Amino acid sequence: MAASIFTSRLQIRLYTENDFPHIFRLQSDEEIMRYIRAATNDERIVLERSDKWLSYAAENPGYGVWILENKDDQSFIGYAVLRHVEFTPGKEIEVGYTVEKEHWGKGFATEATLGLMHYAKEKLGISSFVAFTDTENAASNRVMEKCGFQRAGMVRVYDAECLEWLVVNG
Repeated sequence: MAASIFTSRLQIRLYTENDFPHIFRLQSDEEIMRYIRAATNDERIVLERSDKWLSYAAENPGYGVWILENKDDQSFIGYAVLRHVEFTPGKEIEVGYTVEKEHWGKGFATEATLGLMHYAKEKLGISSFVAFTDTENAASNRVMEKCGFQRAGMVRVYDAECLEWLVVNG
């Protein structure tokens, strides 16, 4: 469905098997994964996740894990998700992201989130989104606010108590 999404600084494209080394590096870094899930150095675990991502994207065109690259030189910045949340009423559409440490605080998470939301509205007809953040992750909480999300309360997701954020008719 979508080859790439372009923002002012990013090229956002669907994940492929060739991106695995970048994903493994991020998911094995404890500082990066601190607010997401336990970091792992077990390549098999990350490969299993990768296979699920590829299957999900194949079954749900336009959704899945998206790679964030510098638009000018295609260097890896991180990844983002646009996916159905099975455990919410109506299978809401979740947006989320993970960014390399060297790119923290530069607005890439906000830019990627807004880019994916715009794409989902224009190409998939989606106008409501959900996101989940750790209450202590001040940076991600600010990203949610910048992207127009409102706090909806606490919810248990991905084996953790998280803030649930919603944007409706965004």
